[in-house]
Amino acid sequence: MNLRSNAHCHTVYCDGKNTPEEMIRAALERNFVSLGFSIHGWTPYEPTPTSIEREAEYRAELRALREKYRGRIEILIGAERDFLYERDFSDYEYLIDSAHCLERDGEIFDVDWSPEVTERAVERHFGGDYYAYCRAYYEQEARLCEKSDAAFIGHIDLVSKFNEGNRCFDESDPRYLGPAMEAVEVAVRRGKPIEMNTGAISRGYRTTPYPNPLLLRRIRELGGEIIINSDAHEASALDVGFDLCVELARSCGFDHVLRLRSHGFEEVGLVGSADSPLLPRWGDGLLTP
Repeated sequence: MNLRSNAHCHTVYCDGKNTPEEMIRAALERNFVSLGFSIHGWTPYEPTPTSIEREAEYRAELRALREKYRGRIEILIGAERDFLYERDFSDYEYLIDSAHCLERDGEIFDVDWSPEVTERAVERHFGGDYYAYCRAYYEQEARLCEKSDAAFIGHIDLVSKFNEGNRCFDESDPRYLGPAMEAVEVAVRRGKPIEMNTGAISRGYRTTPYPNPLLLRRIRELGGEIIINSDAHEASALDVGFDLCVELARSCGFDHVLRLRSHGFEEVGLVGSADSPLLPRWGDGLLTP
């Protein structure tokens, strides 16, 4: 099954490896109908080459590329907003709300930079207690979901990026699962789709996507929605793990996922071809191509 869409990807304008046009050409090779770009919105603490000036250049280039490829693929101009930094994002057509960092004891640190950075942060700020670390992360995720006005929530369990095989903590342990479920419940109550994200697969940290099956089943039980994205940082990763996501979503009880188009979200059935969406969803006017 080919979903033919991705609403979460990064380019040389932040920490990606390819230009926007290279990403578009790769999407066309995969017969994509839409491609959403999501630059990491500049913050004073994340080590990416983004700047406010670069963001303006990024939007201008994408508008030009939208015209160049009009009629062949929809180009959506978005940004990934980090929870800890408040600023104006009104120049963007859609937002992804994500939490990449935690603030503790007056220090801001990344949860997804490297296993070594994570280990040092857990030891320094949580006395080596990974469950306390995860609880702090999910409490922040719940606050993010509570106030979010974004199109969807990105990699809600990013804190598990380096936890393949329960390396650091047991993802079925109530000390982990309780706070994680609470964050998921807030997102669903707020009507926020939750992303299935394969970025850690393409970068070699995981063999399975976020969120884990226990969280996916809870999303389904609550009537929540999911959107499958690759969080691609290079053109070759645009649809990495999509088939795996589809099978996992089916096994957790989903009969459709969402796809972001210029008119908003549409449902794509998980039985049959992605060329035949079940029906349009909410979001008319969400984007302005």
